[in-house]
Amino acid sequence: MVEQLRLDRVETPEFLDTIYSVLADTQRRYALQYLLAHSEPVSVHQLANELAELESGTTVGSVSTDQRQEIYLRLKHVHLPLLADTGIVEWDRESERITLSSLLDHLSVSIRNPGGILDISVSTRSEPK
Repeated sequence: MVEQLRLDRVETPEFLDTIYSVLADTQRRYALQYLLAHSEPVSVHQLANELAELESGTTVGSVSTDQRQEIYLRLKHVHLPLLADTGIVEWDRESERITLSSLLDHLSVSIRNPGGILDISVSTRSEPK
């Protein structure tokens, strides 16, 4: 079970455990990278198509319907509920639209590339002394 991420708990082991749990899955990292690059809400289908293309290394037209459907179902039933429960994304289940939450405005998260290193720096804005 993951916990809702709260900025007042940034320094706790539980906060980092939740971050690492979220980032432990390749598809979630790809999804976050895509959402970081798109400030507008995206549909679950659009995200599934992009992930299918990225994972297969081809264009969406070359990805089978079964592959896209498998990723769509995994997003809808596994990844998006976890990302929404932690507060990283806002997911409107009725319209199937996803956006990053404002939580990331307070955290420094850098995803270099899909096959590369993921670098996360947790920092909060503080008043100058």
